[in-house]
Order: sequence, then structure tokens, then C-alpha cells
Amino acid sequence: MSDPADPDGPRITDLSSIEPENFKFRNTEFLKSDAHPYDNPRDRTFSEQRADVWRVRNGDIERVLEEFPTDRPLPEQCALWMHAVVGKHFFEDANHRTAIAVLRKLLRDNGIDVGEWPTDRVKRARDESHEVRSEIPSVHLDTLYEKDELYRVWLRFFTDVLPDEYC
Repeated sequence: MSDPADPDGPRITDLSSIEPENFKFRNTEFLKSDAHPYDNPRDRTFSEQRADVWRVRNGDIERVLEEFPTDRPLPEQCALWMHAVVGKHFFEDANHRTAIAVLRKLLRDNGIDVGEWPTDRVKRARDESHEVRSEIPSVHLDTLYEKDELYRVWLRFFTDVLPDEYC
């Protein structure tokens, strides 16, 4: 758990509450939701899409957890998390929503209250992230935590939205 008395500020140091199934469950919830459509470019059935979500290798998602940089300041950690999950693009759709939902759980589980993030600011970051992701080399398991332009999109976002005491 993070220690607010730490001179470097709170950080995500404990990822033990997250497992690959958390990612898959969350993404499946987005697939089931009518609130935000789940992309279906290949016109697949719900069952086929759900099977694709659960077919993602647990070992690949575990790399995100195992290699997470627990020693970096919180805004960098959050930006690197988004780079890894969004950049690797584990699922056909809702990778941004999944990444943010699981990140918020990690923050809560580490005793870090970040409050609400403005929806319009999240949408702008997501749109910019989509654009940048299409222009950069693909993120692979050995490049999950690189600091490239996709990372910088999310670093700007978290620097903007995290409370000042975390930046």
C-alpha cells in the first residue's frame, strides 16, 4: 500500500488485488453494456466476441502486472499503465475503458483517492490516444512500459487530472 508520508508521494506499489481475469471481466461488462457500444467490425455474435475476450492469454496480461514500475511517481505510473494496456490492445474494443477501470481499482486498492476525472477530458485523451496509437509502432510485450508519444498523451492527462498532491 502507498505511504502518503513518503517524500516522493503516493504510488501504486501493490498489484496483488488484480489478476488477468479482472481485465477480462471488465471488458466483458463493457461488451454487455448498452450504454457505450462495443465495436463489432467483423459482425460477430455476442458469444463469439465474449469468447475472444476470454481467449486472451493470462500470461500476456500477467506481464503488465509483473513488470509494472512500482518505483515511479504516480502520474508516470498511470501513464505507463495506459501505455501498456491501451498500447498492447488486448481486446477488440473497450481497451481504454478497461484500462481506466482497472487502474481506478488499483488506485483505490492502494489507498489513493483521485476523485472524479472530467468526462470531456477523458474523451479528449482517449481520442488523442487512438490517433497516436495508429501512428506509432505496435506495443509488444517487451515494450509495454516505453515512454513514447502514447505515454506522453497519458502523462499530460494524468498531470491535468490528478490532485496536486500526487503530481
